Amino acid sequence: MQERFCKCGHRLMVQYTLDGFIPWEAVIVEDDVIVSPVKVCPCCGSYLSIHFLR
Repeated sequence: MQERFCKCGHRLMVQYTLDGFIPWEAVIVEDDVIVSPVKVCPCCGSYLSIHFLR
């Protein structure tokens, strides 16, 4: 997993998978505990694209 940030600054962890269907998946991490996979930022509602995460 790699640490990334949404444009609003919210911390996300990106997990890369090799299954071929979903090449990457953003996962919310709070206090080093994985909460859930997400497609939109829980803080600002923006769609999460690997190309726009910092």
